[in-house]
Amino acid sequence: MFKFQDLKIREKLILSFLVVSFIPILVLGAVTIIHFRNFALNSSAKEIYNELNFAKFKIMEMTNEAVNIANKLMIDQRLKEILLYRYKSPLEAYLKYSQYKDIENYKTLYANSIYRIRIYSENPTILENGVFYRATKKIKEKDWYKLAVNLNGFIIWDLVRQDEDIYSDYYFSLIRLLRDVYNERFGVLVINLNKLEMKSILNHTSYDTLLVNSDGLVIFSNKEDFIGKTFDIDLQRILSDKGYTYDLNNKKYLVFGVYLPLTGYNKDFYLVSMVPMEIIMREPQRMQRFALTMVFIAFAGSMFFTGIFSRSVSRRIGILNKAVDKISHGNWDLDIPLQGGDEIGRLSENVKMMAKNIKRLNELLMKQKDMKFKVLTNQLNPHFLFNTLETIHMMAVCNEQKEIADMVLKLGKILRKTIESKGTPIKLESEIELIKSYLEIQKYRLGRLNYDIEILTDISEIYVLPFLIQPIVENSIIHGLENKKDGGFIKIKIFKEDERLIISVEDNGIGMSKEKIESLLSNSDGESSKIGMRNTLERIKLFYGEEYGINIESSEGNGTRVDIILPYPPRREMGDVL
Repeated sequence: MFKFQDLKIREKLILSFLVVSFIPILVLGAVTIIHFRNFALNSSAKEIYNELNFAKFKIMEMTNEAVNIANKLMIDQRLKEILLYRYKSPLEAYLKYSQYKDIENYKTLYANSIYRIRIYSENPTILENGVFYRATKKIKEKDWYKLAVNLNGFIIWDLVRQDEDIYSDYYFSLIRLLRDVYNERFGVLVINLNKLEMKSILNHTSYDTLLVNSDGLVIFSNKEDFIGKTFDIDLQRILSDKGYTYDLNNKKYLVFGVYLPLTGYNKDFYLVSMVPMEIIMREPQRMQRFALTMVFIAFAGSMFFTGIFSRSVSRRIGILNKAVDKISHGNWDLDIPLQGGDEIGRLSENVKMMAKNIKRLNELLMKQKDMKFKVLTNQLNPHFLFNTLETIHMMAVCNEQKEIADMVLKLGKILRKTIESKGTPIKLESEIELIKSYLEIQKYRLGRLNYDIEILTDISEIYVLPFLIQPIVENSIIHGLENKKDGGFIKIKIFKEDERLIISVEDNGIGMSKEKIESLLSNSDGESSKIGMRNTLERIKLFYGEEYGINIESSEGNGTRVDIILPYPPRREMGDVL
């Protein structure tokens, strides 16, 4: 027999949504939004590119006229004579200038494109007249002037600040070193383009339009605030058909651009148009609101029918909710009177199982508390052991057993460091003191052990993991020196190498084969000394990184050298890695 409660909740929701055709309306709304958005973007992009190409054509006309003037002045012998002639008086210079009208004619003929023509000469007798200027030290230090001289006649384009004017300003300018065919230099030419004409051209575009060079420097713009600023615009992406999104002052723009080829050395310039996203997205957003309204109506209808179907499950959910509430108050043995094969029925079974698991977990926690209490009680034992060692030490001192007293004292230090260690980095100086105590004890035990500790770098502020060196030293004694009849020697050397801290432990013991070294690091047989070596290696890699660790160099009969490799300086922060 069919029961509604046997249906899965997902099936009930699908049934209610299908009643009002929510899914088709949702898809239709999404398709409509995407279509109108793409249509608006494509239409705007086409319009903007048309405007940019028109501006590109006009600016290229202006720059080509400036190039023509520069080429004519380059071969103008009369101009060369005027600039190189050594004048005896200002009157002589004035008379010489009055016979030369070519530059004024160029300015008149190309008035729409050219604002001013300036020539800087190193002739100290030159008479400055608004066209000819002396190349002062300040002018020669300008980047554009030095670049023009270095390029030896190539045309360059740059943003030039004309400090000679009463009201100094920036101009997009052609710059060129004037020289004849014999490479004789007679001046540096600067042609300032007409700012009013360029602004008029860019004002025909609908949005903020910039003329930028390959470094993103704004050479000119119809928005004067942008001139001289540098933007990190992706000059490759702006050339795509759809431009790309760019953030400026917490405002989003859609950026389009065209390449502006200019004659000269630095010819990579771009015209860039920045369109506010809020403007270009007005129409798509209007359609989006319409589509969302339709979707909302469909959603409201689906919710109405979904409410009808949900009544059958709300009562069962209420029962389950009350049961969960009782569990939260500690009643873990309750029975939930719910039946059915849907998610709610299975959920009720899981809740009952969860209540049983919580009960078992609570019992386990009580047992853990009892164990923790015992552990805390057992922590009193190390203090008793310290007191006992101190008593033995004092007895040895009183009986003038200095070696026993010294050995007990060093053992106490090692034991205290072992118990007090929390796994956090300690000063390397403290670790060295621990190693000294350990080696002194081993000297008493073996009777034929010598050691030397050489520190070649400042370790006063160096911190390392605790017990980092002791397992290596212990391994040298056990595997290298215990079976050596004629005594042993361990040398510990600490130094810095290539931004790394190297702690080297070297012995003159019996050495190891390659297979022995691999076995030592793999800890395949579980031997305690190998556990210490492998544990040290894993701690280093876990805390400092995979590029750090232990390097072993040894051969049978020739001793062993173990290098502990750490970053310099080693990190001090601790996570939950140890």
